[in-house]
Amino acid sequence: MAEISRRTRPWRRRPAAALTASLAVCLAVPLAACSGGEATPDADPSTTPPDEAAALTVGYFPLVHTATAVNAAESGLFAREGLDVELVVTGGGAEAIPALVAGEYDVVYTNYTSALLAAERGLPIVFVAGNDLGGSDHGVFVADESPIQSVADLAGASFAVNNLQNIGTIAITRQVEEVGVDPSDVTLLEMPFPAMQAALIRGDVDAIWQVEPFQASAQASGLRKIGDLFAGASASMPVAGWVSTREFATKNPETIEAFRTALAHSVEDLSDNRARLVELVPSYTEVDAAVVEAVELPLWESQLDAAGLQVIADLMHSYGITSQAFDVATMLPA
Repeated sequence: MAEISRRTRPWRRRPAAALTASLAVCLAVPLAACSGGEATPDADPSTTPPDEAAALTVGYFPLVHTATAVNAAESGLFAREGLDVELVVTGGGAEAIPALVAGEYDVVYTNYTSALLAAERGLPIVFVAGNDLGGSDHGVFVADESPIQSVADLAGASFAVNNLQNIGTIAITRQVEEVGVDPSDVTLLEMPFPAMQAALIRGDVDAIWQVEPFQASAQASGLRKIGDLFAGASASMPVAGWVSTREFATKNPETIEAFRTALAHSVEDLSDNRARLVELVPSYTEVDAAVVEAVELPLWESQLDAAGLQVIADLMHSYGITSQAFDVATMLPA
């Protein structure tokens, strides 16, 4: 492999050229005009081998959940591992993965269902690191006067997810099955997160999935939370992480390991650290500090959960999202 130029530059964020309105991500917040951040120490050229990439273009969607990457950049954690990282805003998993394969990015953040669906359809992508799990930051909401008291009452009701081929579909289907409801008795409606609250208030849908910061907004508006989307057998289900192309990961194993190490340290920094999030999140999203003070904090995990990912792949096949059984081991690091 030819040596890749080792630019020593401060990390910076730049916005993607275009963002789609319909996103296949499991999470969503309004996008910010992501301006450059403060300079951090230059990448240490001795950390990565001379024949591996030190400069990485990393695609991320601006969420509370992707504070892991932004913190790693701003705190110098990437630079400490010898990486020169440029963060670029993407339009979510469905848009980011084809751009990754086309060479626009080296690593991207995506929900696992989008990644598994893409791999099952033949795109050469692999998992490189975990990021977030399903926790109390994902709620199921109904109108305050609704007779629905729990997911067991969703038989005959409609439920909004942001994408019909996404983790929300898997989580709610699995949860209603677990409480004895036939999933075919629940009508899933696809709509973007920002539109769900108004639709619920109008009566266009009976129940909705709200992820932070929309959950905080739903609670403030008087909607009633009947439980967490990721509960029961789906508690702490892997939701989203970081992927690369098979070619890049194979040619740059130590670079990928350096990325994974920096991300793990960032997770340690951020876990239960609301003060850091209040400081950080408004700098790259349109979520203000007061909202970050109120949200349920994400549940982060940088390690890949092979067993949990295989469960998702199996459920995707069972629920008809993928056409055939898929072995997650083919996407995991060697």
